[in-house]
Amino acid sequence: MNEERSGKNAVAEFDISLIEQVLAGDSEAFTRLVQSYSAYVYRTAFAFLHNESEAEDASQEIFLKVYRSIHGLKDVHLFPAWFKKVITSVCLDRIKTRKLDTVPDSEIESMIPSLPNPWDRRLELQEALNRLNLEEREIILLVDWQGYNYQEIATILKIPLGTVKSRIHAARLHLKRILLDDV
Repeated sequence: MNEERSGKNAVAEFDISLIEQVLAGDSEAFTRLVQSYSAYVYRTAFAFLHNESEAEDASQEIFLKVYRSIHGLKDVHLFPAWFKKVITSVCLDRIKTRKLDTVPDSEIESMIPSLPNPWDRRLELQEALNRLNLEEREIILLVDWQGYNYQEIATILKIPLGTVKSRIHAARLHLKRILLDDV
């Protein structure tokens, strides 16, 4: 499958035979995997890191981590969740260690008051997200950009499900307050 995967559901539409070939040690299959998912990985990393060079570096780190650890994957059907977790872990580690600002391209843009120029909407969202603390940005990115459900977020962040729910609620309220105050 040489088609580049770029949409939000790119990982959900993965090629089982490609993953099986990678698990069997086929280096050409791994090259095809990188080619197929590089755009998706880059866009996801950019959404977390909001920096082109950091997203490129993170993308390379993600594929290196995949290359080194994919053989631990016991069931090819678990690849999409495992792959998303690798992407998320690498990006969150970079955010935590470098304290980078993040901006997603997600459903939360609907919170922004209607502005005539889409660029203005993006800038307003970026400014609002930059005013959130790291914990709030992290939870918004996981739920609204990555599309993780609450239980998956609890597992990734190693926190109770109730804490996930309250953090999401609080982060969305805070973001909405910031956006409404700027109108």
